Amino acid sequence: MRALVFKDFGAIEIEDVPKPGLEQPGDALVRVTRTAICGSDLHVVHGRIPGMNPGGILGHEFVGVVEAVDGEVSRFTEGDRVVGSFTIPCGSCWYCGRRLFSRCPDQRVFGYGSFFGDVPGAQADYVRVPNADLVLHAVDDSMSDERALFVGDIFTTGYDCASEARIEPGDVVTVVGCGPVGLMAILGAIRFTPSTIYAVDTVSQRLEMAQTLGAVPVDANDVHVPSFVQDRTGGRGADAVLECVGLVPALLDCIDIARAGGRISVIGVHSDQELELPLNTTFVKAIDLKFCGTANIIGRWDDAMGMVSSGVARPDTIISHRLGLEDAVLGYELFGRREALKVVLTP
Repeated sequence: MRALVFKDFGAIEIEDVPKPGLEQPGDALVRVTRTAICGSDLHVVHGRIPGMNPGGILGHEFVGVVEAVDGEVSRFTEGDRVVGSFTIPCGSCWYCGRRLFSRCPDQRVFGYGSFFGDVPGAQADYVRVPNADLVLHAVDDSMSDERALFVGDIFTTGYDCASEARIEPGDVVTVVGCGPVGLMAILGAIRFTPSTIYAVDTVSQRLEMAQTLGAVPVDANDVHVPSFVQDRTGGRGADAVLECVGLVPALLDCIDIARAGGRISVIGVHSDQELELPLNTTFVKAIDLKFCGTANIIGRWDDAMGMVSSGVARPDTIISHRLGLEDAVLGYELFGRREALKVVLTP
């Protein structure tokens, strides 16, 4: 079968590799019908997420059709349409028992290399899915592949961030960072009926899409964002701030954007080991600072799928490029240069 494989830092290729089979109890084999390039895939390719070995298959966002299942799989059978969670929890630990799947100490990730379980990814014709009863979600025949695709990662991740911010009806929300996850956080926030969502970024394409999704675009190149939000909230600031960047300056800006007693929900992936936090300001403003960590995809994807199936959210709106799997390297190049908002690949 064809697969996109890691060769070295910054080097990837489409190669012919052996088709996977069922290896462990609970496995399913899925024929991939759509897969997507995620920002964290770029982190793997460039070494920000270490541990990927040469020959490893990339990719963790996928939807497809079940081709075979192990005898211990009870929820799925051959021919079922499914979307996969990008994380693979164990399903049996203390955390999984409380549906805190993203806190599972033994969770693995598709296409992330040896530090995350060394599970081959889904940018391929086929993918082996461990613990399939937990890691797969059924897709209704009335729903297209593209509409279902992002429930397994970025849409549910954005919804998780919005949920952790405890948004209340009528709140003013500010989303900092309008990459794919930030745009999904806008869609997730809409469910909680805020009065206004301000979308902050410096890339015009992202701001235009944020406006299309119902947010008020705020170009950080042109305005001082905390002052902009305060001027429109009677000097208070935002009730809830969703940080979707993963850089220290963005996080510190969120502290200034949030009102006294406000809430900051952080889904941006931070890799810095230390942070000089303005403790006095954070304490005096009584800000709730919530780090979401890895999103609880499996714990929230029933709600997320309901939003998509009902039409409340259309995450596929952000797709900018549709390519064949054979053009995956080009897709990575476009995404890395920020010439593509979201790339979907068809095997």
